[in-house]
Amino acid sequence: LHQSWHTAVNSAEAYFRQLLTSPSNEWKRISSSTDGSASTSKKGKARLTSAAPELSDVVVHRNTKSSGSEDVYRIVLDVPSVEEPVSLEPWKAVLTTPELRREWDPAVDEAHLLEVLDRSTQISKT
Repeated sequence: LHQSWHTAVNSAEAYFRQLLTSPSNEWKRISSSTDGSASTSKKGKARLTSAAPELSDVVVHRNTKSSGSEDVYRIVLDVPSVEEPVSLEPWKAVLTTPELRREWDPAVDEAHLLEVLDRSTQISKT
């Protein structure tokens, strides 16, 4: 079981790396109904100071030449970082909070924080 798990993880990692390094001509942009409508009216520096990204800022690509039987989608959202520093702590909190792991990891049925030993050490049950 341990070996099959490592084989599956290594295979998934190799596939992911292949997708990351695949040529750009394999990815076809998918246009949405919001392309051009909201984004053209909000160009320039005023758009950069917006508090939250909008749906029209998301770019979707599809790779139909993937080795799997299904299409693979890539979703990109560029969030500009202007003069003020950007904190990554909210993202880190989502990824390290055991109760939220079920939201982003489909392999997890349940996760709970059992004990916090210090700032960098915690015990959780997944």
